[in-house]
Formats: sequence, C-alpha cells, structure tokens
Amino acid sequence: MDSLKSLMDRKEYDLVIKITESATDHNDLFYRISALIAVGRYDDALNCIEKNKAILRKDLLLLMHVHIEILCILARFDEAYEAMRYYQDLPYESQQVEEYLKELPNLIRMEEKKALSVNILNEEDLIKKLKSPDQNDVLMALDSVRNRDITPYLGAIQKVMVEFPHQSVRSFALMLLVQKQVNKEFQFKSIDEIITVNPSKEEPPFVGKEFNEFTMELSKGLKNPSLTENAIQILSTYVIYIYPRKLEIKNDLFIAALYLITNEYLQSKDAKTLQEIALEKDLDEDELTLLVARIKEALDNF
Repeated sequence: MDSLKSLMDRKEYDLVIKITESATDHNDLFYRISALIAVGRYDDALNCIEKNKAILRKDLLLLMHVHIEILCILARFDEAYEAMRYYQDLPYESQQVEEYLKELPNLIRMEEKKALSVNILNEEDLIKKLKSPDQNDVLMALDSVRNRDITPYLGAIQKVMVEFPHQSVRSFALMLLVQKQVNKEFQFKSIDEIITVNPSKEEPPFVGKEFNEFTMELSKGLKNPSLTENAIQILSTYVIYIYPRKLEIKNDLFIAALYLITNEYLQSKDAKTLQEIALEKDLDEDELTLLVARIKEALDNF
C-alpha cells in the first residue's frame, strides 16, 4: 500500500479519507484532516479535530495552524478567537508555539478584515491598501486582487516589490504576479539587490521534482515527524525569503542546518551540536555555520 503522503501527492483524497476512517495515530489523523480540507469537507475536518484533539496535540503547532485556518476559511471568527483562547490556556509547549500564539490575534484579525472587505473594497480602496505601510493591509489587498483583473493594480504592486521593507511581503507580491502569469518586466528588491523579473517566466516556489525529493529525504534524515514538520516550515520560510532565487540544495548540508535550527527553536535538550553533526556527516564546519546563519537571518527578517 502506498504511503498516505504519496496518496496525498497524487491527490487521491477520497482514498486517504477511507483509509484513515479509524486512525488513531496523530500523523494519520493530520493526513485525514488535510484530505477532508482538499475536498471541501471543512465541517468534517473540524469534527475530526474536536474528536481527536488530545491525540493531535502531539504536534500542537500544526494543530493550531490547521484548526485556526479552517475556522478563518469558514469565516467563523468568534470560534477562531475561542480556539485561540483554548490554546493560550494550555501548558507551555515550546518557544515556537509561544511565538505563534502571540501572532494569532493579528492573524485572525487580518483574516476577519479581509473577509469583510474583499467584496466591498473598490479598486481605489485596494490601491490605497497596497500603498499602506501596514503589512496586514498590503497582504490583505494582495489576496483580494487575486481573483480580479490584475492590470489596474500593477503600478501599486510594483511599488510594493521594490519599496516595502519586509522581504516576505515583497516576495508574496511577486508570487501573486507569477500566479497570474503577468508577461511584463518588473523591478524587484531581492534581499539587498534590485533585479529585473518577468513573472510569466518564473517558476512558483515549492514545485518540481528536486524540491519534493528533498523534503522526502529530509523526512528520512530527521526521522522525527514533529521535527520534520517544523523543519519544512523553516525551509519554506527560507524559500520564500530568497525567491525568485533558486534553492541550491546540497542535501546533507541543508538537512544538517535544518536539524540544528529546528532543534534550537524547539529547545531540544538532547540535540547534537554543530561540531558533532559536521563530524558525523563529514561536512565542512564553516560551510554549515554559514548556511545556518543565512537561514536564521531569513527567519529573523521575514
């Protein structure tokens, strides 16, 4: 039988749902929830969360992400705030969980504002929000124009891609134009360099055989599902931060760097040191130190 991950990759969601009907493992349950979301069965996904919350808390960070995201998709914001308070009252889990909990009120508020305004704001209002210094306004506007004719907003989006202080927001603006396949040259500030890009010729992030194979190798290398999930989130942040530059993957080096950073963020007490990992994997210690610093810089400046 194929693994649940491979079934999900092939979009065989109904089969995943059937296989996981009696699941009690938290990883299998998360695959079930993901499959239910993929076919639009949001209420069933919520019921699965409520029924299995004690099990799913083994990966609390992922549980919070998924639970709050579903409630926001359904525009059930009162329930989202209620769920947030539930998670805030739980015992301390990790620094990463605490940081996410601090962000949650703003995240929910932003989704609430987006839901209220997406069908109300006219073209002039959205352009004003694209020019706002508030990243929540800009991100909301970028999402709001996703299903509209992009042409009237290109000037404001160009300004975001060059002048907005946060690299993540600049990257999300470019990724929107890539999704819309805009065939025109733009200036884009990539970290500290202005480059010229044509969105129609850029490949979206997180696609391609090489990236998928790396995430599978990462999972095998780290062996711990929770560690892997957090490492992939960190990797995703780094990919967005350097976009549209390609991820030059040296698998052993990247896996080692993600192992070190993820364990540091999770405050793991039994993690190996950089020197131990470099020796064990026959890696250049200076090269590993440099990569760890680059990824941390992306996380700090995201």
